[in-house]
Amino acid sequence: MKWENTFLVFELAKGPKVICETLDTYGNDGWEVCSMLVVAGSQICCFLKRRTDVDEPKVDKEEEKLSKLWSNAKE
Repeated sequence: MKWENTFLVFELAKGPKVICETLDTYGNDGWEVCSMLVVAGSQICCFLKRRTDVDEPKVDKEEEKLSKLWSNAKE
């Protein structure tokens, strides 16, 4: 497995809403928090990772067409 790593630093005084929104945004891009560290009692440093060796699943056009024909989901 191959991983890409990054980190984010948050000010505790700004509250949890900023932290949650930022982590949700990164999560939508495939990032996952792997650890957190409190720094000087006023900041949180979050370390994030995501896999870089994952291929997107190939979509079979015929299977997709049949699936749409047999589902009752409205698009």
